[in-house]
Amino acid sequence: MICENCGAEMRFKQVGHSISWICDNCGEAVASTCFEPYETDLTVYHILLSSPFKANTNMLKLVSEIAGCNYIEAKKMIEKAPAEIFSGKAIDIMEIKEKLETANIDFKIEPEFPY
Repeated sequence: MICENCGAEMRFKQVGHSISWICDNCGEAVASTCFEPYETDLTVYHILLSSPFKANTNMLKLVSEIAGCNYIEAKKMIEKAPAEIFSGKAIDIMEIKEKLETANIDFKIEPEFPY
């Protein structure tokens, strides 16, 4: 990017969600923010276990962690699926979705999760 003030090449800088172009020659700067769509989505999504399954120890531990319950309650949720194990905003759903996919646990998200 070329500085409109002095015509020098501007330097790009990104820290977290902040992006800027800075002219080291005259000090001119242009700044903005950049967020992924899921980071600003305020919809409340629900994660449900799709159907009952035979859970190993790691799966049971993960469902327990996500649902915020003990192993016995997590096992009951798995046996009674479909069952909701979490609800929250897209930014939280994204992280949990990745964990469930990695663990090969069949789930669904309502409403439809576009990310």
